[in-house]
Amino acid sequence: MPTILITDPGQRAALAASRSLGRLGWRVHTIGVSRGLAGASRHVHKHHHAAAADIEDATRYREVIRRVVQLEAIDVVIPVTDTASRALLGHDATLGAAVAGPSATAYADASDKAGVLRLAVQCGLQVPSQHTLQSPDEVALLPAIATAAVIKPARSVVEIQGKAVQTAVRFVPRGADLAALLAQFPREAYPLLVQERTIGDGIGVFLLRTNGHTMLRFAHRRLREKPPAGGVSTYRESITPPPLLVARCEQLLDALEYHGAAMLEFKQDESTGAYVLMEINARLWGSVQLAIDAGVNFPRALVEVTLGLPVTPSTGNGVGVRSVWELGEVDHALALVRQSREQLQLPEAVGIGIWAALRALADHRWSDRLEVFRWRDPAPFGVELVRWLRGR
Repeated sequence: MPTILITDPGQRAALAASRSLGRLGWRVHTIGVSRGLAGASRHVHKHHHAAAADIEDATRYREVIRRVVQLEAIDVVIPVTDTASRALLGHDATLGAAVAGPSATAYADASDKAGVLRLAVQCGLQVPSQHTLQSPDEVALLPAIATAAVIKPARSVVEIQGKAVQTAVRFVPRGADLAALLAQFPREAYPLLVQERTIGDGIGVFLLRTNGHTMLRFAHRRLREKPPAGGVSTYRESITPPPLLVARCEQLLDALEYHGAAMLEFKQDESTGAYVLMEINARLWGSVQLAIDAGVNFPRALVEVTLGLPVTPSTGNGVGVRSVWELGEVDHALALVRQSREQLQLPEAVGIGIWAALRALADHRWSDRLEVFRWRDPAPFGVELVRWLRGR
């Protein structure tokens, strides 16, 4: 049985992977600043501490991982966040264990939002109308944006003074001072993408690719998000992946020479019905537990591909399953009560206020799967609840 080391145990993706692999009888370890959600799971054999300063410095982080790999005879390391992926992918020899994921080059290319969108057009995918700013000096040359927009750094993690720093996406309401918002981004965050905002349901297409073949496929539709205008999903339903869309996604990943698990994020434009590509997440995604509950076990298959083992086939058709992130749904409802429509950047057709919040909380089915709380493994939910209460 392989021994697995999973990074960033505070992430829900790390919890899903830990539970999935631990239930198979595989020995699962976690590493991070604290035990987090995954480290509290009964399916985790042992948690290892890594200081925040070590994680922010890629060289020091690799040395910390290498020591754990040697101590625990780790076979596979699964990086969960972009920070971990940037530091670990391509360093299998240094670490002494296989790192699950694409090559370092493919990861970098898939994480470059500007480059991905250019390549996506060549693969027949629709992308948002956008302007790319290579530096702050080009802000003055940006044409006027008449519609609501979104500002996205081309990369989710950038290096500032030797430290890995997470970037943020900003919504720009119609008529807002775009130049003032752009001035809030550090020079290291460039290039920046200024995109016209696409209104519609979020669609995720999830693929596990190896040697030009798709081993697993899955898709979901986002029913609610945090924040409500767009972000991480809090309530989602598995759907049949549209065949043509999947084929074009496969073409895009092939063009990137991508090997491993990936989430391709789309918006289905409510006015045209077209699927508009937003970005690629070149790692396990936050809602991977839904795929596992639907019988499509990406963490297991990812380890199998990494070790060169036959991939275990899916155990269900994966359609019509719903998953709810419990405290995420509470945050969604609180946002509808506490913030104005302008603050939330919501269109007029979307309700806000206490009645909209109550309707959202009541809009569930008895068959919904809870993402964090599990009767046979309740401790991670307790950890998340304490963290949530401390943040109030």
